[in-house]
Amino acid sequence: MIRFLFLTLAAFLTATTTAHAGFVFGAIGAVAGWIGSLGVIGQAIVGIGLSVGASLIQRAISGKEKKTGTRDPGVNLSIRMGDNEPLTFTAGDYATAGRRKYAGTWGEVDGTPNAYFVDVIELSSLPQSGLNGVWVDDQKVTLLTGEAHGEFGFPVAEYRSGGADYMWVKFYDGSQTSADTYLIDRFGGNADRPFTSAMIGRGVTYAIVTCRYDRDLFSSAPSMLFELGSIPLYDPRKDSTVGGSGSHRWDNPATWEPSNNLPVIVYNVIRGIYYGDQWIYGGQNLAAYRLPVANWMTAMNEADATVDDGAGPVPAFRGGYEFRGDERPIDAIEALRLACNARIAEVGGVFKISVGAPGSAVYAFSDSDIVITKGQSFAPHGSLDDTVNAVEATFPEPAEKWTMKDAPSRYDSALEVVDGNRRLPQAVSFEACPFGGQVQRLMLAMLNDARRFRTHQICLPPDAWPLEPNDVVSWTSTRNGYEDKKFLVVALAAPMSANVIVSLKEIDPADYDWSAADALPTAVGWIGRIGVPAQIMTGWTVEPATLYDAAGNAWRPTIKVSWAGGLEDVERVWVQVRLKASSAVVFDSDSTRYASPYYALLQPVFRHNTEYEVRGRYVPISRRPTEWSAWLAVTTPDVSTDLDVTLDTVGEDVRKRFEELQADYDYQNLQIADIATSISLQGSVGLLDRLELRQQTGNALAQIIEERLVRATEDEALAQEIIFIGAELDDATAAIVEEVIARATADEALAEQTTELAAQLNDSFASGQIKFSAAANQSGVTARFSVLVRAGTGGSYIESGFFLEIYTEGGVQKSRFAVNADQFVVLNNGQRPFVFEGGVLKLNVADIGTVNSGLIESLNGKMTINLNAGSIVIRS
Repeated sequence: MIRFLFLTLAAFLTATTTAHAGFVFGAIGAVAGWIGSLGVIGQAIVGIGLSVGASLIQRAISGKEKKTGTRDPGVNLSIRMGDNEPLTFTAGDYATAGRRKYAGTWGEVDGTPNAYFVDVIELSSLPQSGLNGVWVDDQKVTLLTGEAHGEFGFPVAEYRSGGADYMWVKFYDGSQTSADTYLIDRFGGNADRPFTSAMIGRGVTYAIVTCRYDRDLFSSAPSMLFELGSIPLYDPRKDSTVGGSGSHRWDNPATWEPSNNLPVIVYNVIRGIYYGDQWIYGGQNLAAYRLPVANWMTAMNEADATVDDGAGPVPAFRGGYEFRGDERPIDAIEALRLACNARIAEVGGVFKISVGAPGSAVYAFSDSDIVITKGQSFAPHGSLDDTVNAVEATFPEPAEKWTMKDAPSRYDSALEVVDGNRRLPQAVSFEACPFGGQVQRLMLAMLNDARRFRTHQICLPPDAWPLEPNDVVSWTSTRNGYEDKKFLVVALAAPMSANVIVSLKEIDPADYDWSAADALPTAVGWIGRIGVPAQIMTGWTVEPATLYDAAGNAWRPTIKVSWAGGLEDVERVWVQVRLKASSAVVFDSDSTRYASPYYALLQPVFRHNTEYEVRGRYVPISRRPTEWSAWLAVTTPDVSTDLDVTLDTVGEDVRKRFEELQADYDYQNLQIADIATSISLQGSVGLLDRLELRQQTGNALAQIIEERLVRATEDEALAQEIIFIGAELDDATAAIVEEVIARATADEALAEQTTELAAQLNDSFASGQIKFSAAANQSGVTARFSVLVRAGTGGSYIESGFFLEIYTEGGVQKSRFAVNADQFVVLNNGQRPFVFEGGVLKLNVADIGTVNSGLIESLNGKMTINLNAGSIVIRS
């Protein structure tokens, strides 16, 4: 019966579990052959234990030697491809590069075809609880989860440049019930590889990575790594029906939660991982009684107990693992067991686990209790090959992109002296423990445990029958000098008698003691993109300067900028100038050539005696980054020209004209607001004729008012007409006012015609005014035609307009055409040859006889003609 149970366990733990593979029973013969190769005492002592007389170190070595398959140690850092890849899923804290399931390109941006690369990556064959982190190449990035794009997903902060995004990540946790519409829209029509609505990926966790091409950001398709939240796991401590407290139920996975508790993960693997009713991995729905809940709860609580790893309290035994369908469950369990220094035993088909320091003794005996008629053996120490006085280890370090990192080696100079001045290290790989502090605790416990050499094989009386592997016993022995010395039951067997043969290994709970002072110093190496440091602007100075004409007369104020000379890989100097008062940039050019004498006089039209601020930046031949200098203040010289005077005078006159027009416009608006009292001619001296049509129903009002006035006296002749047309309904009003005046006196003759329109709905309004006036007096004749429009909401608005006028200045009559607009365009047969916008005049075609200029630049920045400096610069 014992032999049968052992072989049953071997069949379970060594089974292959790919998506289409069943149990492999061929391993049973190998296990049976190994047992048969032992001697009589050996066969009896082995019994049904999983390991015989092994320390924690020996267990780690033995597990590594027995491990099968082609899995590389540690986290999968490289994306896999092909449908022959095994299924995978992640429990606990872990990361994966996943498997590429689809890839394609689409779109055109700024003439670049196939500007967008899309990578569809399967991260798990089961639903996962979430996405905890993303690595791109060697940099952990930030997903801007509050700025999700409708199609692409979350933008990546580190791949946002110049206000534009170049990478997005969309995540599906396996609960999706329909295919991604973005992939269908972009690739559904692909003749060779259409992405169809049937490609849902039910129960599959996957990510869609979209990259927009930029040669500075991408030299190839990015290497991705994803940190996943665990699959939901059953925790019996949270099940009130089995002695725990909570809503977890084994038969209802919807009640489960993600966990990184290592015994919880092992428990679920042994009982079996399922997707719905479909078995996926591990045991096949093992009954709960085969994993005694009290034993497993104790181990789970031990794993959750807090300990100070040197950086504060953390759970004692956390971890994670990416399970693969082509890996034996016993190998995966071994990695998890190693990450918490656990001991797992199977007795009569029942699995038990011990985590951390051994518990109290459950059985005590003395020399007189030992059955002396049976053989005994005693090993006070192991062989030199089995002796260890140093532990070296590796583990996946999340801060270094989950690569396998060397933990601080645990050496002991005192033990090396005892062992003949030899250092006898043993290397251990903690694949399922991505926590450096925990790894150090595991290493110290392993080293201490490895120095407990004493092992005994003895026969105890029938009262020892309840003993099981991993139980702790207490032995008082005069012959061996023991006083309640603790031993671990490694294995036991019952020969054809009522007695029990046990294999014991000495232990000391103090071996598992730990304090923050035991932590060895660690360092995390740099991981991320190594960029070229930006070149700072050196030798940057600014000072006021003056430009002179051919006769040597001061012509224009300007600014002189200077910079350091003799630098490598610098082609041009980028200069920006802004007004100090408003910070408005008035000069922005990167065309200044970097050459001796390493300074330049800027050529734009600067105002005289004005405060500016100037900064500079080197423009390299290569694409390496550079930085701006600080803004330096400068005041231009008080050098004014006729051009300055003219521009100032004209600008002030035009401003005043527009102010006058706007004041008149505002007055007319007030008239419209109250027609009955503001624009009525009633009460004026003269002959008045009035016509009024009005109808009102509820809140609806429509009316037309027309008034005409004539008056003739010895000093004046006047004719005036006002017409008002208005309509109102609730918060909507519309009105038109037209006013005509003809007036003659001894000193002046005046004719004016004004038309005003206004419409308002709630807080939004729009209005316009057209006015034509002509006035003649003794000093000259003035005529003006103006158009103003205004629209806005509440108290804010924008306006535009123009006027034409003939005016008198200094006894001389002049004409003027002025425009107030954000954009001024001249059209010619549908074309726009002339545009003034944003303070810049743009001409598609110009036929000019004589040009007075200081600087001429091509639109693409490849050619500069500096007329004042007498230079021509052409760039490739």
